[in-house]
Amino acid sequence: MDHFNLETLAVSFSIAYVIFAAFEKKVCWWFGLAGSLIYIFIFYDVNLYMESLLSVYYAFMAVCGLFVWGKSENKNHKRPIIKLDMRTHFLILLLIITLTAISGYILTEASDAYMPYLDSFTTWSSVIATILVVRKVLENWIYWISIDTISIYIYLERDLNQTVFLYFIYLLIAITGFLIWKKNFGYQSRKSTC
Repeated sequence: MDHFNLETLAVSFSIAYVIFAAFEKKVCWWFGLAGSLIYIFIFYDVNLYMESLLSVYYAFMAVCGLFVWGKSENKNHKRPIIKLDMRTHFLILLLIITLTAISGYILTEASDAYMPYLDSFTTWSSVIATILVVRKVLENWIYWISIDTISIYIYLERDLNQTVFLYFIYLLIAITGFLIWKKNFGYQSRKSTC
């Protein structure tokens, strides 16, 4: 299978993943796993090494997501959406910036990585945001909106046009996902106070 067809397949699986995640459907993790496995090779091929490693991580987290969402998903009980306080978000951002600086420097000094600091930033942000998705933290979508916007620029620079399209769709779905989860969070909060 050539690079173009492989990218098409990865994009299709990845779009299905985000759509199902926005609607809190456990099946999202199967699509996420398939897309991630393909992207490991695509990103490595275009010297986006952190993105390739990130895809390995996504594959692992898809398996975790299947377990975590699956053990609480039945007709009467679904894993609730939660919110984090501002102090926690500050610590998360500090962690992302620190990890970005370290890996960006290492990639600059020791490899032919393309845009090592931006690649590192989107990678570490995605690592954290994926944990937030698995835990069903409402604000995960805000992280994804930022990540998707920066990723569009990176992939445009590497002529990964289908992946640019994917991340544009991701951006739209992240906005939609935030609105859906915010509504569901409000609904579950009202329900728990009744």
